[in-house]
Amino acid sequence: VRNDVAVFLSEDETRAQVAAMGACLLSEANDLKRPLEIVASELNIELEKLQQLCSGELDVGDALAIARRMSEVYPVPLGDLWMDMDDTTYGVRSCSLEASRLTSRVLTRLDRNLQQSSYYEYRDAAMTRCAPFRPEWIKQLRVVSDSRPDNPDVAMNNGHFMMQTTLFVGPVNFYYRDRQGRLVCEEMNTGDSNFITPFVPHSFTSRDESQEAYIVAVTFGGSVRKALTEFARVGAEQVATLTGSSVDLSSRRRCLLQRRVAAEALSAEQLSAASGISSDRVAALLEGAAPADVELQALAVALHVRTQDLLCTPVQDDEEVVVTRTSQTEAFARRWRTYVFVPLARTVHQPDLKTFDVRVLQSACPGEPISVGLHSFVYNFGARGVELRWTKSGVERSTELQPGDSAYIAPLVEHSFSVLGTALVPEPGTTSVVSDGFHKVEHAGAARLFVVRVPGSLTGETLGEFSTFSETGRMRVGRETMRWYN
Repeated sequence: VRNDVAVFLSEDETRAQVAAMGACLLSEANDLKRPLEIVASELNIELEKLQQLCSGELDVGDALAIARRMSEVYPVPLGDLWMDMDDTTYGVRSCSLEASRLTSRVLTRLDRNLQQSSYYEYRDAAMTRCAPFRPEWIKQLRVVSDSRPDNPDVAMNNGHFMMQTTLFVGPVNFYYRDRQGRLVCEEMNTGDSNFITPFVPHSFTSRDESQEAYIVAVTFGGSVRKALTEFARVGAEQVATLTGSSVDLSSRRRCLLQRRVAAEALSAEQLSAASGISSDRVAALLEGAAPADVELQALAVALHVRTQDLLCTPVQDDEEVVVTRTSQTEAFARRWRTYVFVPLARTVHQPDLKTFDVRVLQSACPGEPISVGLHSFVYNFGARGVELRWTKSGVERSTELQPGDSAYIAPLVEHSFSVLGTALVPEPGTTSVVSDGFHKVEHAGAARLFVVRVPGSLTGETLGEFSTFSETGRMRVGRETMRWYN
């Protein structure tokens, strides 16, 4: 399915979606300790309707009406009952260059003369309601003659809520404001990348109007994005009292330990007695002192948590914004038989974010199978097309990704890439560059893909929790089929 193609569910797909909603409803009914007979009575809905919902035999509109009614009667969010339509084809959705161009819009910013003039051209890339990212192709329309951070033609933004990882193509200047409030300018080139923490002001310009200069910016949400409604209810100011400051590790340790102690309803004296740590030392720890390993273990036992639940990882000055150069990351390339995975921007604070410059080699006919438990975004920024093949539920599919095309691949969908045809531009050593930013590749005959992997809701913490569930019933998660008692 491509971004510009309307999605209509087949009869089987409709039945599967409704049945999935029925499984969610049955799971919620179990949590509310109500058999379906009681749910039907309290919702004033025929029991047969609920049974049809659980078996997938109900119309989608009727299923939504039942979900709304259940959310009205019980303290159950509608979002926990409604399942959005899967707008992929067996786990893949693609966007052609032509479809991307149709989404083009030009935004203006103030220039040195305080006049509004063109700054960026935005185009959508492959995205789906099933994934947590919003990728964009962005062309820099403002050209600068120097790399001064305070160039008056540079218009900084205010930062944004979502995290961002970026691929650079061509001579692009990247500007950002660091922790000390200083403006920084980094001269970026093809294959360079970055990671930007939420709300860090930044901007991009071109250094050379004779060359194509653009970025592929993949913004995505993490755990905070999923908790947005709770932040809205509680207030970010209140939540901040539970976390401390990212620039002050002592305050983060203080808030973390005090939060754990308050949850256990322990006083400082009781914590001292339970942990065997002196009162004076407990007082220091509660004010943010760094615990020794033996103290950490004692506190974990007293608070009934894991030792890792009491650890804080400092955010270093160079971790709020991470900049990587392709000349440096090449040395860490993972070489497969048919691919070369060159790692791009990384941050330990988002351990499941994995970005790569993937070279699909001439030997990829077909390429080796790939399967990861992360949502994947793929953008072809190379000189030649590739064939994307994938298999799900025993069904094999394929589509072409020509230069400028992009795709989304769902978690655990086995896929591979194969090279197509000949390169659209000369091999290295020439200076020819065609329009839309398709440039020479460093590996002769290779295609080049920008790949971004993010976890969505299946984070390491989620998977760790799921792994503790009883082996006898954990396959019912998301697919509840029975009442909680016989």
